[in-house]
Amino acid sequence: MRLSIAGLYVDVAVDTAVVEALPNLQPFVVSDSEDDSPICHVRTGQEVTGEDTPSTLSSHADEKTILVWLKPDACKLSLYNARSGQTYWLQADRQWQQVLTDWIPSGAESFASLNDLIMIAFVYRSAFYQAVTVHASAVAVKDEGCAFVGPSGIGKSTHSRLWLQHVPGARLLNDDQPVLRLHPDGTVRLYGSPWSGKTACYCNEGVLLKALFFMEQALENQLTPLTGIETFQQLMKATSLMGRDTVTFRAISSTQASVSGAIPAFRFQNRPTEEAVALSYQTFTDIVSLKNR
Repeated sequence: MRLSIAGLYVDVAVDTAVVEALPNLQPFVVSDSEDDSPICHVRTGQEVTGEDTPSTLSSHADEKTILVWLKPDACKLSLYNARSGQTYWLQADRQWQQVLTDWIPSGAESFASLNDLIMIAFVYRSAFYQAVTVHASAVAVKDEGCAFVGPSGIGKSTHSRLWLQHVPGARLLNDDQPVLRLHPDGTVRLYGSPWSGKTACYCNEGVLLKALFFMEQALENQLTPLTGIETFQQLMKATSLMGRDTVTFRAISSTQASVSGAIPAFRFQNRPTEEAVALSYQTFTDIVSLKNR
């Protein structure tokens, strides 16, 4: 199976049953082509030994536990799903070009775990192609878009839904993990991804990124422009990072610094109202008009 995500190709050694079990991947499946070199190979059903030493770092969310071991020439990871009681192992070189996992199909929850493993592989491999995955809700109008960024529960999805209701031609691009990619010509594009949280929005398309809105709940609607440094700090908080891994951190932070210097960004204190949409949309259209002159 070959996936095209943010214009980057990932090969995953699985059969068509996986595509049927994971409908979020279906819009991103493309045919193999000699002209399209994959950036990453994920091989399933491999022998990956476990670890009996303390992990370098760990994370716990959504009934899943991820443990990571950083080694001089490799990164090893275990993914435990409490719902299924299954643990899968993954091993990759430090630039995530070759990824091995012992995953084999064994029920619905096993496919969910494979989905997580593919996401992890893409997040860290794409970092070396100036692409970063951020925790945001992304909307688009024609070929231009913006992202509402912030932690869970801050109102990102609500504001996107209000755009869909009140902005003519607005569409949802992704509701949880869109991808920002800096291209060689200096443009930054905002892409949908196969991972959109609880919202089934799996759009395999990209638009020009015109603005970043960092969400804050407030009693009044107010937009405050951010400096490049402030934007960088806020973006890093919303970006998937593997703590203590200087290799991927260097790649991700370099891209974020470039994006922060190129894209207008705002602290958006807001209430979930049509008036808040009017404020963010007017700002968006002003930027689009200025950039297109």
